[in-house]
Amino acid sequence: MGTKKEDGCCKKFAKFAFSHIGLSAMVVLYCVAGGFIFEHLEKNNEEQICYESQSEYKPMEIKTINSTMKIFADYGGIATDSSRELMERQIRSILETFRSNTLAIGYDGRECSKYGQVDGPVYEWSWAGGLMFSVTVVSTIGYGHIAPKTVWGRLVCIAYAVLGIPLMLLCLANIGDVLADIFRFIYSKICCCGCCKGRKKKNAQQDNTLAGPQQKQLGSSDDKWNNGGGIGEKGGSAPMGTEFSRLPTKSPTDSTGTSDNNKTSRPSSGSSGKRPISPPGRAVKIVPLDVKTLHNRPIKNEPVILDDDSDDEDDDDLDEKKITVPLTITMIVIGGYIFGGAVLFGLWEGWDWLQSAYFCFITLSTIGFGDVVPGTDFENSQAQAQLMLGSIYVLFGMAILSMCFSLMQDEIIAKFRWIGQKLGIVEKDSD
Repeated sequence: MGTKKEDGCCKKFAKFAFSHIGLSAMVVLYCVAGGFIFEHLEKNNEEQICYESQSEYKPMEIKTINSTMKIFADYGGIATDSSRELMERQIRSILETFRSNTLAIGYDGRECSKYGQVDGPVYEWSWAGGLMFSVTVVSTIGYGHIAPKTVWGRLVCIAYAVLGIPLMLLCLANIGDVLADIFRFIYSKICCCGCCKGRKKKNAQQDNTLAGPQQKQLGSSDDKWNNGGGIGEKGGSAPMGTEFSRLPTKSPTDSTGTSDNNKTSRPSSGSSGKRPISPPGRAVKIVPLDVKTLHNRPIKNEPVILDDDSDDEDDDDLDEKKITVPLTITMIVIGGYIFGGAVLFGLWEGWDWLQSAYFCFITLSTIGFGDVVPGTDFENSQAQAQLMLGSIYVLFGMAILSMCFSLMQDEIIAKFRWIGQKLGIVEKDSD
């Protein structure tokens, strides 16, 4: 019993894990866990690198100051017209050397002893920075503005990408299909509502127009048939919708004429054993069957229903399956998301509209140059919140792009199938 319960729990867990909600939750938790992991692996190393760079920078700074003071001392502290050019050349050479060495060691003037304090520098490898890095890894954007520098950080990054990228792609595939179905449903109900209703109303009017004379004819024949006038009369026929409407109608004269013309070619009834042909001049009497005993229900004079609700529902389902979202709508959705992100990051980062739109496009297209990244101004108190906002924007943007790509794929396939049918290359659907 315990084994069966464990198997049932494992099946339920696996079913939930690979559902749409489960995959989305797994991706979010995976990125959150990656933020904590990379923060733990790289945070101390960042502080250590800062101290090493500062220890290399301080002697260069002191040496540069001493060299500059020595130049002034050699010329007596006064720059004459004859010595001014020579002093500028020597000082410029000292400053260029200082600049090159400073860029080589990568020191940006931080006070390493004030890390973690209110007025001190902000860690790049904070949890928000690690979260942003994790999102760029699993989404294959890869800004490159920060990268792991420790041995364990790089090994973990490889393993993290090997597991995270397939998980992200699987999640995007499922979420994209679900969002595409939802968007297609909304589009069919809102944008196409008037067109579909007008078409259904027109079809209903055509059906009523065609059904009017036929229902009148059926009604008159029903009255005649039920009153007994059609039984045994010459030229009488069963109305449509009754049990006898399926039998071929023949008048007595037709049967007589046929028998007279075929007397010489047909053998007599006695020799062949077939049913004898009724003599000319006699009316053929049709004996109706007891339909009540066959179907256990009485025959009522009900109008024939030419179109029922089930057919309408089938047509509605068929119409919804055939509806595809135009490419212009999907492009408007993508452009609107980029425009919204450009406005948002422009307000948060102080970027102009072109720089903001450039960042959003480079991010959503997974190019990820890394030259423009939110939250890199560590003097700003809202840098951590901007990093988290950028991570959320990337995750939602990838889902929106997956939805739009699914809709565009359906639209392109439908267009090419229509072109193939018009050219005769593809056969039309039977339905």
